[in-house]
Amino acid sequence: MQNLIVIYDKDIRDKGRDSYIKAIKKQIPDAVVADIGELPDCSASKMLVLKPMIEEEYEVFKTFLTFNPDHDIEGAASGKLTITAEAILWTIYSEQGNDLKGKTVVIINQSDVLGRPLAKELIDLGASVISLNSSYPCLDNLLTMTDVDVLVSASGQDDFELDRELTRMIDVKIDLSNDLEDPIKITTVPTIEILKERLEK
Repeated sequence: MQNLIVIYDKDIRDKGRDSYIKAIKKQIPDAVVADIGELPDCSASKMLVLKPMIEEEYEVFKTFLTFNPDHDIEGAASGKLTITAEAILWTIYSEQGNDLKGKTVVIINQSDVLGRPLAKELIDLGASVISLNSSYPCLDNLLTMTDVDVLVSASGQDDFELDRELTRMIDVKIDLSNDLEDPIKITTVPTIEILKERLEK
């Protein structure tokens, strides 16, 4: 297994990121978790840079990883399918089967770690994809007027909620930000398993 350095900004609180770091520490005990202000030597390690982070700081790491793709375990900077997107895809496959042609997927997230790479991969697999962010003004209408097979919601917004009536007819609901009032939903995806698999390559 290759060395892993997880880089984050400890001054910015984020419940989801902190849970992810806790799981990494538990399941990959050799991983080094470092604040952006206290970085160890990263020259021989795979790097996982976690948001939230000041955008200028993140761009420095992203630029480094773009020019050093062997260090980019996540895949966002080097243009590979990201760990998060792959974990969601695994989850969709386990619920829907491997043939996604003709399926309609709504993604409420347009980040370069989740929304964009997931949308591209699903399109390449033949799915119809609707990519939005949480500020889209007609989301209620879209969900009631469209036959949606899969909903992936990871808004990252504390005040964003979708009423149960809007999602109850959707077969697969993946909610990574506690956005859905619907109790029938998937709230975890196998990111750690994929991270470990990538470290072993």
